[in-house]
Amino acid sequence: MSEKNLKLKPNETATEESILDEESEVENELTTSERSINDILSTLKDKQEEFSQMISDYSIFNKRTLVDVIESTDSITIIADLPRLKNQDIEIAISEDSVDICAEMQEENTENVNYILRERSYGKIRRSIKLPSKVVAKDAEGTYKDAVLTIKLPKKQKNILRLKID
Repeated sequence: MSEKNLKLKPNETATEESILDEESEVENELTTSERSINDILSTLKDKQEEFSQMISDYSIFNKRTLVDVIESTDSITIIADLPRLKNQDIEIAISEDSVDICAEMQEENTENVNYILRERSYGKIRRSIKLPSKVVAKDAEGTYKDAVLTIKLPKKQKNILRLKID
């Protein structure tokens, strides 16, 4: 450590003892600063873990309806998992380029129930699926069995005009 960094009074010379005292003081200040930074980082880490848990909880309760979309040469098939629903709870709207699935999961009577863990979600769900090809909506067929909705959509045939050239 150089003399110019020491706190000296005018006409005072640096002794080995004063240099060691200054170094000790600077070291204590660094240690205090390091502890403060570590405390801040620790708090941030704790808050990040809390935030991650909140996001995880949110995603559990707002999980999207799981859907498979399968395309063949002449149709598109949509398979959706819709547990705990009845046929009359499901509404399906089909256009030539999308399918909307809406349903409402009714909450069970929870009066006098002491939940230890509650992960099942209730309320309205809606899933809109953009189709890879245009379909004939009026010819769609659907079934709902064992909590699985299956919708088969025939593809719209392209009108191809063959032109003869003279």
